[in-house]
Amino acid sequence: MSERELRVLASMKLLASFGQQQLPAECTSRDDVERLLGLHAAKLVKASFDPPIRERSGEVYIPRACVSEVTAEGLSALARARRQQPEHFDEGLPRRPRSRRQPTMGAAAGEEKAGPA
Repeated sequence: MSERELRVLASMKLLASFGQQQLPAECTSRDDVERLLGLHAAKLVKASFDPPIRERSGEVYIPRACVSEVTAEGLSALARARRQQPEHFDEGLPRRPRSRRQPTMGAAAGEEKAGPA
């Protein structure tokens, strides 16, 4: 994977994690706050950000973000990413049990329909 693809994947995994949490949720990891800025700019999440802090070294960072919603666009993008690369999103996520259709009583017993004679 290219560096860009890895960055997109990391952002989508972060989006998936917020899709599974109770919101609003706080984020203080510098890398995750940077990813949230991109997700927010793409309108995939609604979030608020603390004002930037400038350190003595000149580095500027945002210490905290609060995600209030994963938007419909975010859910759609996440579903698309899961379809395209399921191997990256299936690990550790609870799966919904698939419902299996029960055969009708007649079919289960091996009965055949009586047709016109």
